[in-house]
Amino acid sequence: MTTSTYAWAIAMAVLPLPAVAQQAPEARLTLEAAVQLAVDRNVQVQSARLEIDTADAALAVARTRRLPSFKTDVSVSQLLTPVDFAFPQGAFGSFPGTGPIPATDTSVSVGRRPTAYVSSQVSQPLSQLFRIGLAIDGAETARALAVERARATRLAVVNAVTRAYFSILQTKSALAASDEVVAMYRALGTTLSARVAQKVALRADALEVDYRLAEEELARTTFENALASGKEELNRLLGRDVATAFDVAEAADVTLTDVDLDLARQRALESRPEVRQAHLTIGQALLDERIARAGRLPDVSFAVSYLTNLNIDVLPANLASAGIQLTWEPFDWGRRRTEIAAKAHAVAQARLALRDAEDRAAVDVSRRYRTLTETRARLKVASMAQDVAREKLRVRTNQFQVQAALLPDVLQVRAELAQATDLYEQALSAFWTAKADFDLAIGED
Repeated sequence: MTTSTYAWAIAMAVLPLPAVAQQAPEARLTLEAAVQLAVDRNVQVQSARLEIDTADAALAVARTRRLPSFKTDVSVSQLLTPVDFAFPQGAFGSFPGTGPIPATDTSVSVGRRPTAYVSSQVSQPLSQLFRIGLAIDGAETARALAVERARATRLAVVNAVTRAYFSILQTKSALAASDEVVAMYRALGTTLSARVAQKVALRADALEVDYRLAEEELARTTFENALASGKEELNRLLGRDVATAFDVAEAADVTLTDVDLDLARQRALESRPEVRQAHLTIGQALLDERIARAGRLPDVSFAVSYLTNLNIDVLPANLASAGIQLTWEPFDWGRRRTEIAAKAHAVAQARLALRDAEDRAAVDVSRRYRTLTETRARLKVASMAQDVAREKLRVRTNQFQVQAALLPDVLQVRAELAQATDLYEQALSAFWTAKADFDLAIGED
């Protein structure tokens, strides 16, 4: 084999290889589609939505407390001993023409037989409406908290999907680079085997190429396994069968406008779920304190009652009444005062928690911002290093064609390009991950 043929083999090894026939392409999944699938089908997001539904039901229940309440009590019993009712003469008065009622001492006996009491009442709360209104406000606050928790879950899932997506992209790129290296080493191995047979090349060179090919095939297997695991994890986050086959779309070009750190902090204080939850928690604590103070008021209701007695001859069979009911505990041994003090402490704690949440948000935004700017700078450096390595390989390949460079020199430069490509893919993945983390720190949907 001539030197020009050997150089041609090297050039074919380092240039991109044409696509080969493959099976039907897998479904292409974009990042936007992945995020939408996760928002619609992720198990954690669905569970958070159910929590909102539960809060809606609790709010509906709280609102029904304003309406009249209906209560029926039924008591059926059996007398164990007879009951005697004694009415002395004239117990009900003495009237002209009739005389005393009863005329003589009278005793009415109720034998041992089953008796029943049926009592029905309709009660409309009056003074309690104030506390009921506070309870409804508390239920609305609880629902708002459930909404913010669901929003926090959704943001966390979107961040996890974004991270998994770019991790797959990085692994896929590393696998493609490994395929190129494997193809190059195989072409070199074929060429060197022929030259060794012709006794124009050393067997040590052929063994070196075989060793590097085995190393790269091992790395390729590692990348394939990582890619399969990454796809299964992403499918789990998307709420679908983990065995669903798909391919990811390439990442968009890096275009990032300058970010005002102060504005980002302000947006975080307005948008982050934990900060919003801290504000709502203060409102809820204040409502609890007002409800505790309202416990000092008496319960006043308008009630209509109807009582029926069965199998008791002495008592009237039916009795209806309407009036005002009042329930009040004037002396409680300081229980309400202690409850109010405890609620005031809860309000103070909620205010401290809000301050801590705002400070944490500001610190987190600043840290994520610095990481984002750092990864963007690192990506620029990695891109330049890749361009330099690619140019060095082109020059070294041309030198090898005119016998101005040796085979180890070409292999060394090719290894440098592979390393630079891998570093670039890592930098690109780190940048997009940092961008996703920065969006999460701001709290944007």
